[in-house]
Amino acid sequence: MAWLLRHDATLSEQGIGSSASREQMEALLREPPPEAGRDFAEVLAEFDAKVAAYCFRINHPRYLAFVPSSLTFLSVLGDLLCAGSNFFAGVWLAAAGAAQVELLVLDWFKEFLGYPLEASGLLTGGGSEANLTALLVARERLSFAERGRAVLYLTEQRHWSIDRAAKVIGLHPDQLRPVAADDRFRLPPAALRRAVAEDRAAGLLPWAVMANAGATNTGTVDPLAALAEACRAEGLWLHADAAYGWAAVLTAEGRAALDGIGLADSITLDPHKWFGQAFEVGCVLVRDGRRLAETFAMRPDYMQDVEPAEDEVNFADRGIALTRRFRALKLWLSVKVLGVGWFRGLVERSCRLADFAQALLEQSPVFEVMSPRQLSIVCFRYRPPRLAFRDGELDRLNLALVEALRETNRAFISSTRLRGRVALRFCFVNWRTTAADVEEVVGLLTELGKVLTLGRGG
Repeated sequence: MAWLLRHDATLSEQGIGSSASREQMEALLREPPPEAGRDFAEVLAEFDAKVAAYCFRINHPRYLAFVPSSLTFLSVLGDLLCAGSNFFAGVWLAAAGAAQVELLVLDWFKEFLGYPLEASGLLTGGGSEANLTALLVARERLSFAERGRAVLYLTEQRHWSIDRAAKVIGLHPDQLRPVAADDRFRLPPAALRRAVAEDRAAGLLPWAVMANAGATNTGTVDPLAALAEACRAEGLWLHADAAYGWAAVLTAEGRAALDGIGLADSITLDPHKWFGQAFEVGCVLVRDGRRLAETFAMRPDYMQDVEPAEDEVNFADRGIALTRRFRALKLWLSVKVLGVGWFRGLVERSCRLADFAQALLEQSPVFEVMSPRQLSIVCFRYRPPRLAFRDGELDRLNLALVEALRETNRAFISSTRLRGRVALRFCFVNWRTTAADVEEVVGLLTELGKVLTLGRGG
C-alpha cells in the first residue's frame, strides 16, 4: 500500500517510463524458481527496480498515446477488495451481492446510453472480448448453411479486434467487406446500402455492420442514427463499437455526437479507457435481452445446483467465461464515491484540452492538423515550411519525432496512418492532464522537430 500510494502521489513528477530489450530483461530477471522463499520487502524492492522501472506510466498526464487508462484511486481500492475477497461472480447462488451490483452498474450504463432497460449485458475483460461476444450473439440465429454466405460490413477506421473476432468465429476473409469512409473518416450509409445491394445480387447474405462510436485512430463517430435506419431496412445487425467514446454521452456535446447509439443491436464499452477504471473491465450490451443467454447458457451436470430463479442472473450464462471476477465492484465504488458529475467533468475537460491542443497546433507554422478534434482525439503531423520532402521522407521524420519525444522521458504520443500518410495523435482521457502539460508536449515536439530537420536547413 505504501508503494501504491507513493506511486500515485508522485506520478506527475515521474518519467513516462523506460523500455528495454529482451536480452536486458533476461539478464535482470531470469532465474530458476526458488526452493525457499525470501523476505517480501526484498522482493518488493526487486519489483520496483527491475519490473516497475521498465513499464510505461500510461496514466501519466503527458502519456497521450493510443487510448490510455487514467484510473482513479477508488478503482484501485475496488480491485483490491475484489482480489482480497476473491468472490466468484459467475453464478447468483455463490455471489448474489456481486451479481446485483453488476446488474445495477449495467442499468446505469443503459440509462446513460438511452438503451432499453430490458436489454442485457455483462462486464468483460475488455473491448476485444466484448466485440467477440457481440459477434457471436449476432451470428447465433444464422443457420450453419447461412454462415458461410454471411457478409460482415466494416468501417475502414475499425478497431483491429473486430478482424480478430471475425477470425475467431471462423469467418473467411472474403466475408469481411470494408466500406470506404467519407472525408471525415465516417461510414457512409449510402455506400453501405450499395455494398449490400451488390452482395445480394451476387448471392451472398448481408448480415451485420460494425460501426464506430469513437474510432481509436481519429475519435470518429459514424452516423449511427442513419446507419440504424439503413440496417433496419436491410435486415442487418448493427453493432456500435463505443469502447473509447461511450463516456461522451454524459455531456450534451457527446450525446449529440453519439446520436443514435441507443438504436444499435449491441454496443461495446470500455470503462477502463475514458471512465477512470483500472484494467481490465469492458462491457457488452445487447438490445434483445434474451439473446445473450440463448447464445451462451449451458447447464452441465456439475452445474445443476446453480440454476437461477426466473428473476436471478448467472452472468456465466451470458458470456464466454464461467469463472468471473467481481469487476463491477470498482465501478460501483467509483461512481458511488465520486458521483456521475465527476465523470462528466472528466469528459468535458478532456474535450477542451483537445481543443486547446488543436489551437496550439494550428497557430504553429510547423504543424498540420490532419483530422480535427473528434471527441478527445486530434491527429496531426510535423511539416516544417519551406522544406521539400521526397516520397516517404516526411513519414519517416514524423516517426522519428515520436521516438525522440519518448526518449526525453517527459511525454509519449503514438502514430497511425490516415489515408496512407503517417499521422501523430493526441488522445485526452486523463483527469491529471493540464493545459500546461499540453503546452509542454507541443513545445517539445517543436524543439525536437527543429533538431531532426537541422541538417536539411529547417
